[in-house]
Order: sequence, then C-alpha cells, then structure tokens
Amino acid sequence: MKITILDPAMCCSTGVCGTEVDDALVQTAANVKWLKALGHDVHRHGIANDAAAFQQYPEAIARLQKEGTDSLPYILVEDKMVMTKSYPTKAQWEQLLSLRPETSSSMKEFAIVPAINEVGGKCCGDSGCC
Repeated sequence: MKITILDPAMCCSTGVCGTEVDDALVQTAANVKWLKALGHDVHRHGIANDAAAFQQYPEAIARLQKEGTDSLPYILVEDKMVMTKSYPTKAQWEQLLSLRPETSSSMKEFAIVPAINEVGGKCCGDSGCC
C-alpha cells in the first residue's frame, strides 16, 4: 500500500533533531519504520526540502492554498488524503489502514477508512528549529 506523508518545514527530514524533539515526530519515525516492515511503500516529503513532490498531489496544493502551511502534515493513503494537521499514532494507523488480524503476517491486507478528526500541533516542540 502506498503511504505518503507531506511534512511541514522542519529542521531535518524527520523533525527528530535539535535539543527539544517533539514526541509525535519521534513516534512518527518509529511508525514509518513499522509500516515499511509490514511491506508498505512509505514516503515522506518535507515542504522545505522537497516541495516539488507536493505537486503530485492536487488536493494537497489546494488545501495549502486555502489553509496555509498550518494545515500540514498531510497523510495520504493510496494518494487520498486521510488525515491533516497531525501525525497518526500507531493505533490511528491501524484504524486508518484497518489491519485485519486474520491475514497472515507475511501478507497484510488493508482498507482505507474515513479521515480522522483534525488536531493541530507544533512540528519541533518549542525549540524554534522549524
């Protein structure tokens, strides 16, 4: 399954840098690793260092033009926006992807579910690195 994370401007590609790291970004880095281990095609693109990638997602461009960068991050599954303004927790990823326990561990099957309620947050804590 193709998963795309469109990140706000951060001090590095994952935001896990600086002296005051946002716990949500640490968890997101771990979740990306977990999703890849499940066999998903996961890509992260930051608006500051990979803005051209955003052009592949017209819905993201439209939202950026309407709401600005405060609406980031955008979480897309199979090129459909499923969440904005925050990173999913592991439980939310499981809900978003509807992990089916009856499938074998080597071949997971997933289904997209409706977007999760939007919640705001800072990208790098109070360090000011963003």
